[in-house]
Amino acid sequence: MRIIADPNIAHVCDAFAALGDLCVVPGRDWTPEIARDADLLLVRSVTRVDAALLEGSRVRFVGTATSGVDHIDLEYLSHKGIAFAAAPGSNATAVAEYVLSAILVLAQERGDSLTGMTAGIIGCGHVGARVADLL
Repeated sequence: MRIIADPNIAHVCDAFAALGDLCVVPGRDWTPEIARDADLLLVRSVTRVDAALLEGSRVRFVGTATSGVDHIDLEYLSHKGIAFAAAPGSNATAVAEYVLSAILVLAQERGDSLTGMTAGIIGCGHVGARVADLL
C-alpha cells in the first residue's frame, strides 16, 4: 500500500511507516503525479483534494488531520467511492492551551491581572468549549 502524507502531521511517520510504502511530501507541493500511484492520502488544510488532484489515481482513502473540510471535495470523493475521515477536535486541547497562553502573555504585557476579568468566547465548538474548561 502506498501512502502519501504531509510531513507536518504530527507523528505521521511513526504511525504509518509500518503500514506500507510511506512517502512524505509537503502539502503545498502535491500534484496529480504524486497522487497517481497512492492508495491512501493524509493531508492538512493546505492541500486541496478534488478531481484535479485525484482523477486517474488509485486513491481509496483520504484522511485529513483537520476539523474543517473546506479543502476536501466530499461530493467528488463520494462519487468515486473514496473513503474519507477527518479529525474534528483532535487538536482542541493544544489550541485551547495556546489561546490561554496568549491571553496570559497579553495580560502580562499590559500589566493586567486576570483576576476579576470576564472572558467572552465566540463559538463553543471543540476549541471554544475547551478554552471555557481551562478558564
